[in-house]
Amino acid sequence: MTSVRRALAAYSMSSTFVQTTLDYLTAFKHFGGFEVDYVHATHHASIGFDFESYDIVFHSYCARLCFEGYVSDSYRERLKKFSGIKVLSVQDEYDNTDVLRAAIKDLGFDIVLTCVPQDGLEYVYPRSEFPNVEFITVFTGYVPDDFASDLPPPKPLAERSIFVGYRGRDIGGRYGRLGFDKFEIGRRMKELCAARGIETDIAMNEASRIYGKAWFDFVGDCRAMLGSESGSNVFDFDGSIDARFKEMTAANGGVPPSYADFLPIVADRDGAIEMGQISPRVLECAMMRTPMVLFKGRYSDTIAPNEHYITLEKDFSNVDEVLARLRDLPALEAMTQRAFDHLVASKHFTYRTFYAGIAAAIERHLVAKNRTPAGRSGVSPAMLDSSGLLMEHPTALPEQEESFQLRKDVAESVLYRSEVDRLIVEFSHLRSLLQIEIRRNYASFGREMALFKGLTQIADICRLTMPRPVEVSDFSGVLAGYDAEMLLEQPRRAAASASFRSALSFGDDRAMVAAALRNMLEIEKAGYFNMIEWIERLNKAYDCYREEIAQAYGGVIELVPGVLSQLTPRERLRVRFLSAIIRLRRARMSTLRGIVRSRLAQRVLTALPAIEPLAKRIAARLRSSGWT
Repeated sequence: MTSVRRALAAYSMSSTFVQTTLDYLTAFKHFGGFEVDYVHATHHASIGFDFESYDIVFHSYCARLCFEGYVSDSYRERLKKFSGIKVLSVQDEYDNTDVLRAAIKDLGFDIVLTCVPQDGLEYVYPRSEFPNVEFITVFTGYVPDDFASDLPPPKPLAERSIFVGYRGRDIGGRYGRLGFDKFEIGRRMKELCAARGIETDIAMNEASRIYGKAWFDFVGDCRAMLGSESGSNVFDFDGSIDARFKEMTAANGGVPPSYADFLPIVADRDGAIEMGQISPRVLECAMMRTPMVLFKGRYSDTIAPNEHYITLEKDFSNVDEVLARLRDLPALEAMTQRAFDHLVASKHFTYRTFYAGIAAAIERHLVAKNRTPAGRSGVSPAMLDSSGLLMEHPTALPEQEESFQLRKDVAESVLYRSEVDRLIVEFSHLRSLLQIEIRRNYASFGREMALFKGLTQIADICRLTMPRPVEVSDFSGVLAGYDAEMLLEQPRRAAASASFRSALSFGDDRAMVAAALRNMLEIEKAGYFNMIEWIERLNKAYDCYREEIAQAYGGVIELVPGVLSQLTPRERLRVRFLSAIIRLRRARMSTLRGIVRSRLAQRVLTALPAIEPLAKRIAARLRSSGWT
C-alpha cells in the first residue's frame, strides 16, 4: 500500500474572509486525496520550515504573484528550491501578465490552473515560452459538496422580498467591456425599474458589498439576481494600461475615466481574446434556487441562455419582456430547477469533482518525475525571525482574520521598534556633533574676545558678553533628562518584548498573546513619538545656544564704534577685521535660524522630524572637509 502524498497549500490570510476563497482552500484538503497543510505566504511572511517534507506545493490564487513583493521573498526562495510538483492556481490573469508569466518560469511551476479558455492559451501563455507547463482551464469557484448543511433552505419565490437584487462595482474602463458590464447592468436596471415603479436592491459601491453567510441570505431573498460574465478580455501584459488609467484619473482630479473615455486605449485588446468566465455567483444562485438575469455571453461554455438563465440584451431592448418573465413564477421555478440540476445536482461542478481531476494531473506529474513519497522533516521551533516578525509554520487549516491581524500588529511593532532604534542612534550622532560644535563655538568666541580685549583694553568685556559653558547650558539639561529617561525606558522595552515572546510559547492562549502584543506595540509606538520629541528638544536647545552666542557677538559689535578713536591706525584695522569676522558669524547664525524657523521649514520638519538633525550632520561633515 502506497503512503499518502503530502501537499502544502500556500495562501494569503488577508483573503480568507471571502467565503469562496476559504471554500476553495479547504476543499483541497477534503477532496484532493492528499495530506494537506497550509502556510501563509504574503505580506513579508517569514517561512520557518523546509518544503522538501512535502510532495506537492499548491499555490492558491489569493497569493497573487502578479504583484511584485506581495508574495514574500522567504516563501519564493523555498519554493524555487523545492523539488516536488508545483501547482499554481491563478485568477485575474489580465493584471501585470508579464510579471505573472515571469514568476511561473522563475519558480518552476509544473501545472497552472488558469481561467483562460484552451483556445486562448497561445495568446496568454505561448507554448514556445512554457513547453513543460500543463495549463488546465478551470472555474474561479465550485459548488461545495456540503453546501446544503451550511446554507439556509431556499425560500419559495413568492415569499422573497427583493424583486431584483445585485451587488457589483464600478471599475471604470480599465478592464474593457466585461468590466464595464458589471457596473452597467446594475446602473441601467436600477434606473429602468425605478421608472416602472419596481422596487429593487441594487448597489455598486464598496460599502454595500456583502460577505459570508449574509451574502447567501441576500441571494436567497431575491426573486432574481442580475449578472454578467466574469473576467476581462483586456490583458495588461506590461502594466502600461493600468499606468495610463492612473494618469488619466490623476489628471481628472481623482475621478477615474469612464468606459467611453478609456475605450480608445483598450479597444484593440478587448477583442483579442474571449474570456467570458462563469463566476461563483452563478453557482451560488443555482444553489439558492434564485433565477438569474444575465447579459448574453459565453460563461465558460457551461450554461445556456433561456435554459438556465433569462437573457438580458446589453442594450436593454428586451427589459420589459424580462420583467414580465419575472412574474411568471411557475416558469421561474422550472428554470431554477434546470439550473440546479445542471450545475449542482449533477456534481459535475463540485469541489470534489474539480480536485479529483487536479489530483489525477498531479499524480501524472509525480510519476513522470519519479518522485518517491516525501517523509516528514523537522520544523524550526523558532516563533520569531531575526527581525522580530512571526515565523510561518504549517497549519492544519487556513488561518483567518484574527491571525492576520496579529501579524499586522507584530509587523507594526517591529517597524516602530526599528525606527526607535534608528532615532536613538540618530540622537547619539546628533548629540556628539552638536556638543563638538558648541565647544568649538565657545572656544572660538573665547579666543576672539581675548584678542578683542587685548586690542581695545576693555577689561570687563568677557564678564559682560561671555555665553555659558556647555556644561551648564540648557543643552546639557536636555541631555541629562534624556539619559535619565533612557535608563528607565530601555528595560521597559526589553521587558515588553520578552513578555510577548513568552506569551507566544503558550500559543493556544490567544488572549495572552494579543494582550502582550498590544502592550509591546503601545510601548514602541509611544517610544517612537517620544524620540522625535527628544530630537526636537535637542535642536531647540542647540538653537537657544546659538542665539546666546549671536547675542554675545552683537554686544561686542556695539562696543566697536566707541573704542576705535582710542586706537592706532594699525589697531583700528585689526579691530575692524575682527569685527567683520564677528559680523559674518552672527549673520550666518541668524540666517540659519531664520531658515529653520520659516513656515516652509517648519512644515517639512513637522512631517519629517529627522531632517533637521540630518541636515546639521551633513553641514558638520562639509565643514570638517573644508567645504564651508
